[in-house]
Amino acid sequence: MEETTSKKGAKKAEAKAKKEAEKARKAAEREAAAASSSTGAAAEDLAKDNYGDIKTANQSSTVEYVPLRELGEKHIGQTIELRAWIQNSRMQGAKMAFVELREEGSWAIQGVVAASAEGTPVSRQMVKWIGGVKLESFVQVEATVQKPLEPVKSCKVSDYELHITKLYLVAPAPEMLNLGLATANRVVGSLAEQDETADPNVEAGLNISEGAPVASLATHLNNPAMHKRAAVSQAIADIRIAVEDLFGEYLRERRFKKFHPPCLIGAASEGGSNVFKLPYFDSEAYLAQSPQFYKQFEIAGGRKRVYCVGPVFRAENSNTPRHMTEFIGLDLEMEIQKHYHEVLHMLEGVLLYIFRGLTVRCREEIDLVRSVYPSEEFLLPEPGKEIRLTFAEGQALLRSEGPPEYAEVKDDEDMSTPQEKALGALIKKKYNTDFYVLDKFPVDARPFYAMPDPENPKLTNAYDFFMRGQEILSGGQRLHLPAELEAHIRFKGLDPQQPGIKEYVDVFKSVGVPPHGGGGIGLDRVVAFYLNLPTVHLVSDYVRTPKRLSP
Repeated sequence: MEETTSKKGAKKAEAKAKKEAEKARKAAEREAAAASSSTGAAAEDLAKDNYGDIKTANQSSTVEYVPLRELGEKHIGQTIELRAWIQNSRMQGAKMAFVELREEGSWAIQGVVAASAEGTPVSRQMVKWIGGVKLESFVQVEATVQKPLEPVKSCKVSDYELHITKLYLVAPAPEMLNLGLATANRVVGSLAEQDETADPNVEAGLNISEGAPVASLATHLNNPAMHKRAAVSQAIADIRIAVEDLFGEYLRERRFKKFHPPCLIGAASEGGSNVFKLPYFDSEAYLAQSPQFYKQFEIAGGRKRVYCVGPVFRAENSNTPRHMTEFIGLDLEMEIQKHYHEVLHMLEGVLLYIFRGLTVRCREEIDLVRSVYPSEEFLLPEPGKEIRLTFAEGQALLRSEGPPEYAEVKDDEDMSTPQEKALGALIKKKYNTDFYVLDKFPVDARPFYAMPDPENPKLTNAYDFFMRGQEILSGGQRLHLPAELEAHIRFKGLDPQQPGIKEYVDVFKSVGVPPHGGGGIGLDRVVAFYLNLPTVHLVSDYVRTPKRLSP
């Protein structure tokens, strides 16, 4: 009986083994067939000429290039060419991929690449290859314009999509980006110039804020290409240039003439120590602290109204969000007919023109910036109701209605930055404006060329302009008679014969110079304060501070 049972068990085991062997054989055949099919498909990639490195591509295409901002209904069904960066991609199975193509700024469109049954113009291999192209690579695309099933919310061009038939790699991106586009488009984290923090939440310049990676300012500035590719950075840059354009536009309409002052000068231009000195052949040269003297030379030379736009250099070891060692100045100077307030009103007019012009010309860019850096609308006074206070009136307002620490501020002492901000808050509350003027600054708070108030020598015919409680312009009437100028230079403790100042005074001795005045505006501060950004360093094209000389 036991022998019979043993034989039956052996037969069952043998049958099972044969069955398993047959299954293994069939599986092997299937794998071999699949491998053969795959090898055959690879060998027969009918779309191989429609993708790959552009160096090996056929460049005989006559397809029209259409910028994304010009894409419209008339292009539906047409094949167009586009050169763009791949800002995002995702595979949808083995036969389809979606890519977001960004041409410039925030102008992006969804591209669809789908393998056709016959393997041309798009094959599975082409879909796989496109899905593997590194983000921020630059590509050339041929595609048919179509309407998507529903608007593509992730792209600015949401009502159209591109059905890709050709895609060539023009310039590949690296495996890993030091700063990704999504992070570059978020608010900056730490404002430190260098990533020297030991904060355990910060690693390689990144911090986690509400679940999203946030890069430090240093990481942004150390990766200029990706920082500048961010739509928010380009919007700020466009607003910055619009301010410069509006400045020149307003002044040219009022017969101002543009000129170009030098940056290299032979002596410290305003007698201070905050000046950069450098070797100059067998002598020394300095970087100009301002175009002040040269604006006045233009007036002395017969120009009634002049302006200039250019770099200004300050050797101040100030490491704050509102200071830079090099910035762009917007300067003007003009002849005075009767009263120095003619200049004040001109400067007030150009700034109001800029602010009102920005709301019209840059509305889209302003809204984009505020989507990243939220801020309230910049409040302007009603026409004819501009806020102009004397310095003493500003101090009195601080004493009476400001924080307790300013209850004893004096009328003959210059304001600190915290004082300015406190006064700005009071003025906004009282007058509902973010823009105002303080006039009649004390003589000790003004340079040697500022005209003293003829009715009170302790004051000057000089003013500052403010945005959100922060100074963005200094100006006033200048001393134009050489004897008075020399006397005031001595009053300030300077020598009218010292290099730089002597040459300046000699111009006023050489000819009769009419009464004149002007002002200087910090371009980067205007933009930063208008948008209420956390630092002016986000506005400058290439930031220069005591800790940063590159890139």
